[in-house]
Amino acid sequence: MKSVRPQVNCGRCKGGLEMQSRGKLLRTFLVLAALKFPSDYLALSAIALAAAPQAEAPSEARLVEGAKKEAKLAFWINGWTANELEQMFGKFRQKYPFVNVEYWRASEDSQLHQKMMSEARAGIQNVDIASSEINLIAELKKAGLAKKYAWPNTAAWSPQHKDPEGYWVASNINGIVVVYNTSLVSAAEAPKNWDDLLNPKWRGSISMDRDASEWVLMLWAAWGKEKAVNYLRALAKNEIVFGAGQTARLEMLGAGAFKIDLRLNLYRVLQYQKKGAPVEWLRTNPVLAKATPLLIAERAPHPNAALLFANWFTSLEGQQTFTDVTGRLVPDSRVKGPTADAVRGQKLAVPPPETAMYGSEAETIWRDLFLK
Repeated sequence: MKSVRPQVNCGRCKGGLEMQSRGKLLRTFLVLAALKFPSDYLALSAIALAAAPQAEAPSEARLVEGAKKEAKLAFWINGWTANELEQMFGKFRQKYPFVNVEYWRASEDSQLHQKMMSEARAGIQNVDIASSEINLIAELKKAGLAKKYAWPNTAAWSPQHKDPEGYWVASNINGIVVVYNTSLVSAAEAPKNWDDLLNPKWRGSISMDRDASEWVLMLWAAWGKEKAVNYLRALAKNEIVFGAGQTARLEMLGAGAFKIDLRLNLYRVLQYQKKGAPVEWLRTNPVLAKATPLLIAERAPHPNAALLFANWFTSLEGQQTFTDVTGRLVPDSRVKGPTADAVRGQKLAVPPPETAMYGSEAETIWRDLFLK
């Protein structure tokens, strides 16, 4: 199913080319503005989004007709549990029982990314919908693996939560927070801000995951590159201990293996607190957050089912279902949930979509400072 592109009148080719040129210049300006003046990005990108061409969305009836023939949807994801997926797809199939959903869960972000890239090089098309990460999505987009789409239910979403060209939208907004063990660290002793984490007294007692290049990108977007790199260079002196897996590290933190973890998903922390775990998260200024990109595969083997799911997931019903099942924060501001309640009144710093192009550079910064 091909995207419908705006047509250029041949008698006015000069004008059409000028419009394209102005669009490229505007996007370039937004990238620079997002990195230099993060707080001004929202207003600037809203103006650009209003002028951005969008691919036309097919009708529901047409998608249903095609999806009935395809009868299948292939979904690749990282970070959602099997139970969460089963509940979400169960709700989807209540409305569209003719679509059998098959999913594959990657063990880490890079595994899903590598699988998509390697299968594309081999000419294999097995995926319809896939999740990615903000630091990896640019490469998938550049490789032509993401489909440009109108995402008709996202018109009221913040521009920070969708690609301005329509190649992806955020499946959810993850608050990535600093957490400490309340049995080992008192509220009075606990760090209160980002600079407090640089105190040498925390040396060797802070954990996080080894694959944290997207965290670099989040700090970069919040503070600018120079300040972020200087901070990370100072942080590296505290001899961070690396572990794998958000859930495993959260459990280890609760058990007292470490005093602090720098990078845990807020919704998991809230769930763990409800079970009585001795953990608390820091209300830093800002609280870092990230949009987790969701894309439609350009060569999806079941294109109608893919668009049907994309429309359902971004609808109010789909967004509320996802929040009810996972507890996560979603882009639709009408949806209520525990994470939305927890961050109310907090300043969230979400990297704008255009910063995705700096994912490779962020990875290099991370490896040079922490893994060499």
